Amino acid sequence: MARKSVLITGGGKGLGREIAYKFAKENYNVFINYFQDEKSAKETESNIKALGGQAKIIQGDVGRFEEIEQMMDQLPNIDILVHNAVYAETSSIESISCEHWERALAVNASALLYLAQKVYPHMREQQFGRIFTISSIGASRAVPNYTSIGVSKATMEALIRYFAAEWASDGITANVISPGAMDTEAFRSVFPDPSARLNAIAKKTPAKKTVLLEEVADMILNYCQPNMGMVTGQVLRMDGGYSLTV
Repeated sequence: MARKSVLITGGGKGLGREIAYKFAKENYNVFINYFQDEKSAKETESNIKALGGQAKIIQGDVGRFEEIEQMMDQLPNIDILVHNAVYAETSSIESISCEHWERALAVNASALLYLAQKVYPHMREQQFGRIFTISSIGASRAVPNYTSIGVSKATMEALIRYFAAEWASDGITANVISPGAMDTEAFRSVFPDPSARLNAIAKKTPAKKTVLLEEVADMILNYCQPNMGMVTGQVLRMDGGYSLTV
């Protein structure tokens, strides 16, 4: 059986890296998109190859349509798309700049649309495809200073519902993965005291802990299986019950 190919945006570190490792271990061709941190992306690629996996890094700013086009022109057909890249700058509503607002929408939401459009023809032709994006509780709840992130992620969730409704007959599923708080670079960039924030969230979580990166990667891989073809258009929460209590 031919190897399937997965594209992971923001795949060089953090959650993206764990997703890349998980797919590589399952014999996928792994394509790792990164924007600026080439060192981390190369490290991820090298680690995968050292374990006998197939991986290739590809630079591109997914917040720019022309760079998405250039990147996709260099790639083979993609069977699994994981849009993990995020623009996570915070600010109060009154201080959001035009540049800040448009960048959040471009990276977090518009990129999902453009990438999905690019992978759709192959997925339709083979009557199989999986599209995922990573969201957060801020897409449905008001988190202080999180407006541009939360609104752009809510837009992502709406896009996923439309993909699911229009492409289900093509054998394509589209789902949102909404993990709880995780110890990632993006999380640390949002909160001034991230360790204290993670500890506080763990205490409020029914499971009494926060989710691990590898647990989220496992979940994504599981929903790529053929027997998950009827799960589509969903916001799949993985937060130990935290969202049930806030």
